Amino acid sequence: MELSNLVLPKSVVLDNGVLLHIIEGGKRDVLRIDILFRGGYAVQTLPLQAMFTNRMLREGTSDYSAVEISRNLDYYGAWMDIYSSQGYNHLTMYAMCRYAEPLLDMIESMVKRPQFRKSNLSTLRNNGKSFYKINSHKVDIVSQRHFENMIWGEAHPLGHIVTTEDYDAITCDAISQYHNQIYGSAQMEIFLTGSVDEKITDAVNKRFGCDSWGAPALPANVLEAPYSLLGKRKVTLEGVMQSGVKIGFMAMESSHRDFLKFRFLTVLLGGYFGSRLMSNIREEKGYTYHIEAELDAYGSRNAFMISTETANEYVEPLVAEVYKEMERLKEQPVSKEELELVRNYTLGELCREYEGAFQKAEVFINARLSGEPFSFVNEYLDVVRTITAEELITLAQKYLLKHNMVEVVVGA
Repeated sequence: MELSNLVLPKSVVLDNGVLLHIIEGGKRDVLRIDILFRGGYAVQTLPLQAMFTNRMLREGTSDYSAVEISRNLDYYGAWMDIYSSQGYNHLTMYAMCRYAEPLLDMIESMVKRPQFRKSNLSTLRNNGKSFYKINSHKVDIVSQRHFENMIWGEAHPLGHIVTTEDYDAITCDAISQYHNQIYGSAQMEIFLTGSVDEKITDAVNKRFGCDSWGAPALPANVLEAPYSLLGKRKVTLEGVMQSGVKIGFMAMESSHRDFLKFRFLTVLLGGYFGSRLMSNIREEKGYTYHIEAELDAYGSRNAFMISTETANEYVEPLVAEVYKEMERLKEQPVSKEELELVRNYTLGELCREYEGAFQKAEVFINARLSGEPFSFVNEYLDVVRTITAEELITLAQKYLLKHNMVEVVVGA
């Protein structure tokens, strides 16, 4: 399958040192704006601090009330999302190019001059607690919490299992402290995708690139090393009919020479419908409706994780079959036919991901969130085209080791 290498974003440095990446995308009057602030969950001093800071940005500024922000989005036909990841805070907006300037004025006010009011925080906190309580009865979500707790450790910001008390502990002062630490030009990076012209880049530079503002730069690597626990953990949830299962380990960093090849191996094991895990555990054994293997990015660090849900009585045989599939990869070379199948599947998925400018933006932004250079996108293409069965069996023997795995089961 022919798939050309992607043209990398055009990167320029604004007057104050902020990086601006431009991804051209045709002549349509549509613009995607992404603003990243380095920090995320990794630097919060209280659980939920990053999440609530980002949610409160929409609740009013010194220039706009929450109602005005909402009305502006509706009036200009724009869509906005603000969220946190392990190492970044991320604002995304889709809008018509002709309305870029008034919307950029509003975004500037939101990130530079927010007002954190107790009444707004109280509403968000109560809503958050309600969702938390609902999610605390879902085995997939609870097993994910415990898996991260085991691979990072309870003392790490990414390993702490949130409680309702953590919601009660969030205050406007804590949110203001986090905002003052993170939201500034030293942590900022901007992506513009779509019909980007000089007028739009000048508007961005005027609002975010002229002067330095906000807190000083954070250390280069904001994610501290994890403190992984090995072994098994069983968590009981009363009344559930199925168990959530997570099996995995803290894998290599994105910069490691084996990372891209191990990513391909992960697809072969459990990354598509016809994968080893799906073919055996779903199609042959009928233990589950869906099972997958993936690499979850935590900044530049990556956790290998197999996830599934199954009836409580099938947990033990399912786990045994997972390890059996790992052993097969270590003992038997992948056939030429299967290798070509996975190669073509992966190239097809990459074609879909690279189809348009906004999809490409998602790929490059995810690379940045994962601590990977933009060139990794094309380097992975080269790996997919050239990887061999011999390399795959070597990787399996090196990394798919049962004694290094964490196992979490959440169920009745």
